[in-house]
Amino acid sequence: MSQFGELEAAIMDAVWVAGKPLRVREILEGLGRDPEPAYNTVHTVTEILYRKGWLSKEKDGRAFRYGATKSREEYVAGLMGEALSVADDRTATLARFVQQMQPGEAEELHRLLGQAVAREVSE
Repeated sequence: MSQFGELEAAIMDAVWVAGKPLRVREILEGLGRDPEPAYNTVHTVTEILYRKGWLSKEKDGRAFRYGATKSREEYVAGLMGEALSVADDRTATLARFVQQMQPGEAEELHRLLGQAVAREVSE
């Protein structure tokens, strides 16, 4: 998994924020960029995201609607997994990551890890 390019990230953000499939025109309006990118550019990048499997595509009259196939959280988790895959020492990398967390985030991570361990024991 690679990180989205700037326009790919903006398109995905517009679709994630909307929470529903959008037409290219609606995506373009949701970008809020100045200057506004060309419709054809947004359409091309939206099609690329569709071919990469990040967007679904459904016919809507003469146009198409594009919806997210994965959540923002799944995307970020994939990036985190990719970052860990290049680490020489995954444990040290995870320790450094946890050290940089805010206290509330560390507590939530601890709770989630406890749930994961409990699930493994019960299976």
